Parts: sequence; C-alpha cells; structure tokens
Amino acid sequence: MALALMGTGVAQAQETDLETRLRELESTMQKMSKEVESLRSQVEAEKAARKAAEEAAAQAKSVVPVAPAAEAPPTRQELNEALATAQEAKEQAANMQQRFEQQGVQANFTDGVTFQDPRGRWGVRVMGRAQLDYRQFLGTDEANADTFSVRRARLGAQATLFKDYMVQVEGEFAGASATMTNGFLELQWFNPARIRMGQFKPQFGLEQTLLDLQSDFQERALTQNILDGNGLNYDRGIMVHGSPWAPMYYAVTLSNGTGVNTDEQARSAAEARTDSKDITLRGVIDFARVFEWRDSVVHAGLSYKNGKQANRQSAQADAFAAPSFRTEARGLTFFTPLSFFGAGGMTGEIDRTIEAAEFSSSWKSLRFTGEWWRAKYEGLRTPTVGSPFEFTRDITASYVSLLWLMSGETWSDFYANGYWQKIRPNNRFSLDSGGGWGAWELGLRYSAMDATDFRASNPSGTGQLSTATLVPTNKADAWTVQLKWIHNVYSRWLLSYVRTNFDTPVNVNGINVGHEDAVLFRAQVDF
Repeated sequence: MALALMGTGVAQAQETDLETRLRELESTMQKMSKEVESLRSQVEAEKAARKAAEEAAAQAKSVVPVAPAAEAPPTRQELNEALATAQEAKEQAANMQQRFEQQGVQANFTDGVTFQDPRGRWGVRVMGRAQLDYRQFLGTDEANADTFSVRRARLGAQATLFKDYMVQVEGEFAGASATMTNGFLELQWFNPARIRMGQFKPQFGLEQTLLDLQSDFQERALTQNILDGNGLNYDRGIMVHGSPWAPMYYAVTLSNGTGVNTDEQARSAAEARTDSKDITLRGVIDFARVFEWRDSVVHAGLSYKNGKQANRQSAQADAFAAPSFRTEARGLTFFTPLSFFGAGGMTGEIDRTIEAAEFSSSWKSLRFTGEWWRAKYEGLRTPTVGSPFEFTRDITASYVSLLWLMSGETWSDFYANGYWQKIRPNNRFSLDSGGGWGAWELGLRYSAMDATDFRASNPSGTGQLSTATLVPTNKADAWTVQLKWIHNVYSRWLLSYVRTNFDTPVNVNGINVGHEDAVLFRAQVDF
C-alpha cells in the first residue's frame, strides 16, 4: 500500500506540472487569438476606408460641383499612406498566424491524453482504464472461489474532426481475447439531435447509462442482469440523442437487439425471417433545474425497449432464452431459465419488452436513487397435440440506494446530460505539504428480483427453470454497504460488503446455499 501511495503522489505531482503547462499554453493561445482578430479587424477597416475614399474620388471627378465641397477628397498621398497601413496590418496578421501555426500540436492531460490542432480543426484523445478486484466469499467456500480479478482493462481512442464528427473505438483486454466494446461514429452537426452509428451502449435506465468509471457501487444492482443476461449492455445500430431543452435529455435507438459484437444472423429460415429491430427509448428531466432549486437535482425518467427475437428450434441451445441472474458480488448464478424450446412442439418468435422507471434526487452531499424494471417475454406455443396457446413470462427487479459524500462535495456539481458524472474531490489526495485527503463516500443499497413466472412446472418451451447443473431459485434480494475513497478524478478505491438472500436454497456442488456473503475490493485508475 505504501508503494501505491508513493505512486499516487508521483502521478499527482506530474499532474500538477501538466496542469500548469496546460494553463500557460491556453493563456498564450487566447492572447494570440485576440491579437490575430484585432489585426484582422484593422485590415478590414483599412480596406473599407480605402474603398470609400476611392469611390468618393471617382464621384468627385464625374460630377461637377455646384457649390464648394464641405470636405476635400483625400489626396493620392493620403490614399497611398492608407494602403501602406493596410498592407502592414495584413503582414502583421500573417506573421501572427504563422506564429500561431508554429505552436504545433497541443498536448494536455484532461480526462485522457489529448492531442489537438491549435486552430481547433481536429483533436485525438487516448483513454484507458483498469479495474483490479478482489472477491472474498464468506461461508460458501465449496460453492464460490475467492479470487483476484481484472474486472476491466480497456484502451481506446476518440477523434474529433472539425467539431462536427466524432469517432470512438475501444477494446476490452480483461478476457482471454480482446473484444470491442465501443466502435461508433457520431455526427455532431446539431447538438440537440446528435446521431451515433455503430456499436455502443443504448441508453436505458440510469445505472446502465452510467459508465462504470462513475458507477455508484462496485457492481450494478440486480436489475442489470436483465440486459447483461442477454448480452445487451452494448448493441449495434443507430441512436439520436441530445438536449433540446436544458433540463431535459433524451435518446432514441434502433438496434439489432442481438447484443455485443453480434450482427443479425440467418442460420435458419425462421431466424432470417425474424429481422425485427429493437427500439429503445429514454427520456429524463431535472425538475430542480426547471424550478431553479440551488444545490439540488430532482431527476426522473422512463425507458422502454421492444423487439422480436428469433427462436431457432433445431436444439435447446439454439433457441432464445430469458436472461440468467448472478449475484452483485459476481458469485453464484442463481437463476437460469431454459430456452423457449420444447421437443414436443414448437414455440414461435419471442416478443421482448423491457420497461424501466428511474428517480434520483440530491441535496448538497446526500443523494437518493431508485429504479424499477420489468421484462416481459411473450410467445405462442404449438404442441404436437392440442390447440396453440399464448404465454407471458415476467421478470421484475428494482433497487434503492442512499449515498453520502462525507468530504462535503455537492452532488449537483456532477450532474449533466441526464446522468451523474465522475466525482472531482474538493481536495485531491496528496502526501505533499498542503495536500488533501480526496473525497470519501458512504453508500447503502437494497435490490431485489422476482422471476416467479419461471417455474420448473411450466409447459415445455414456455419458460422453465433449468436444473441441469444446480437447483436454482427464482426470487432473491441483496444488501450492499460500501465505502469509497476517491483520491482524485483519475483514481478511486472501493470496499464493499454484499449479502444476497435466496428465496429458496440454491444447490451448488451438492451444497445447499441459502445466502451469499462477500467482501469486495476494487482499485481503479483511468485516464
């Protein structure tokens, strides 16, 4: 830990030098820009004066005056002097522009390593993150393995061209092989309606929309399984999003609905025929901004997602299945439904609808947040004997949380674009003289899920529980207590205790487990 603290101090010293250099460069660029604009204005003024003088002289020659002129037209010498002045101003402007260009590419370290053209025509940002975890399970050693884990290790780049085009590519290197998370182009022609195309995270719900860099807890609540269980955290498609009115933010997404790094498939006629795309909607509003309540945020929003899913019937593993659920501690997978497949008949395509309501309110250093999600799976089952019948299976999940910034930061300072941003400590941590202790946050969360529509007794192909490798449950809740230390805007540590209670005991490795207790730790750094 001593080595880590020393490393943190060195990094912060470097950060201070870089910030000082950045401020000096920005100040120099601003002064030069003002000088260039001033010289350009002088040139334009001289040109206008010269043109007006020449027009007056021409008019004086063509019109015979009937009375003495009030003012004598400028002489040739005066015109030459004005021309010389304008030429000198033009040369000074050109010299100033040349000096401006000779500054070269500007580099700084602000939320990523950024390289920028001094005229603002392009910019490139290199970014990365590492989340190093440890998970200790208490009392379930036979069912869970204590482990060190690299939760995420990502590296990416973002390029902006002429302020109108933004390209981002990001790779995940924590697994056995590298995979792409983000890979998209965004057209920023019109800020209230920006257009994003490629693979990205469709906005749905508050906690899902938050990047893991600024997540409230080490892992998201049980609600997140509804998307993660089908690999829907990322998807491929097109999204229009923006803020046409300052207190409001919206996002509309049309995507494959097949999940991360997956295009639409055509492995069977049924799969090719089911080419329905997912539509995802999210809209939020901050009432505190509407009514100008100081030091407060009153955020409310709704999300909706719908699309038809192909249901191949060649084998159990090929058919579509509702999502499985894993504990917030990334321990036991306690809910595993069978796919919508049955050897004794056929289940048609599945209509998937997911709805969510979100609310988050803050006042100074306190914040309360809650979300409620419901996923509905509807289909038509045609057994070999009997009449076709329709079925509907629901999964609901929710959470509430309370966060307290013990070091005194104000939550409303970190809210923008419809979600919470990274915390910037009032006094970043440093062992140097005059250094601070960063930001400290205490959090408490309760979450729950209910999938009692999925039972082992359901007809084949209509949403049954799997009992192949373990005896699962279809209902659970969890409590999380967490202490978060935010050293600076780039680094934080999290220490959590998570207790998950299963409605009925889960049998894993021949052992009945009624609950799971875990202690989690994460060291995170990003740039």
